[in-house]
Amino acid sequence: MDTLKPRVVVLHNRPDPTDPADVGVLREAADVETALRSAGWEAERVSVHRGNLFETLTGLTERRDKSVVFNLCEGLDGSSRFESTVAGLLELFTIRFTGSPSLTLAHALDKRVAKAMLASAGVAAPSSQVFRQVPRRAVLENLTFPCVVKPLREDASIGVTRASYVTDPDQLRQQVGEVIERHGQPALVEVYLRGREFNLSVTGEGKDATAMPIAEILFEGYARGEPRLVTHEAKWVEGSEADRRTTPRCPAEVDEPLAARLRSLALAAYRVLECRDYARIDVRLDARGRPQVLEVNPNPDIARSAGLARAVAASGQSYEAFVAGCVEAAWQRG
Repeated sequence: MDTLKPRVVVLHNRPDPTDPADVGVLREAADVETALRSAGWEAERVSVHRGNLFETLTGLTERRDKSVVFNLCEGLDGSSRFESTVAGLLELFTIRFTGSPSLTLAHALDKRVAKAMLASAGVAAPSSQVFRQVPRRAVLENLTFPCVVKPLREDASIGVTRASYVTDPDQLRQQVGEVIERHGQPALVEVYLRGREFNLSVTGEGKDATAMPIAEILFEGYARGEPRLVTHEAKWVEGSEADRRTTPRCPAEVDEPLAARLRSLALAAYRVLECRDYARIDVRLDARGRPQVLEVNPNPDIARSAGLARAVAASGQSYEAFVAGCVEAAWQRG
């Protein structure tokens, strides 16, 4: 790292005040800025939307040799599909930035593409189908139930509710129609896995990527046979019943053989999608105890209260060191 530290611009999307997941980016940006200042960096927060994005990036090009963007943009104007657009424009303007590149963000957002990439590399994931319209009952004859229905191109568990769990063709058809109408995109239907659920935070890049201590989601107070899902409400509505019943434990209580399999699977998924700096890989066990990748989440929430920060702390690294390390990696990439 150069003796003269570059200025860090903590870039985040202007949040939709009606969406708790979107508003969470303000807490995340504040935590990152505070950590950087504590570590001796000059930092400022900048909020962007479609109206000021080009003006903001044009201004950053004038000091590109003296600055790094800490990219916390999760989309623009409430749409997650623009997350990769912001990273792509940073690449186009040759501005150094933290986190995953635009192609990784685009591939991960489209679950069909991500699953195809994982499958081509032999990384286990639940079998699935994509529906662009409500299917006829005959189409569903050979489908294995229960299933989970979710929007094809969303993150942060948007569109995942208790109704996403379906046990027969009629429920599936109803929920597919709900996703298409409400979210304006195809529905992904994947086999429901009955086993334990884990989150694995991974940092670094390529062959130097490292898996942090494993976290497990503890589904508390669930009746036998009750579906265990981490819904949008569970993730983002603090104090809700869904939140209280899905408690993360990090480090997880797992034996070393399972831990090794989980780490290997997470690192493989991270590398296949070419994630960079940090990501969270969501994994679940099937009925036979075999781990499978549910989601690859590049650029997840890294607020101090978020899962990735908990994993970093469990590894013995300080939050400030993690945040500074992301900036240093971005600066060295040039």
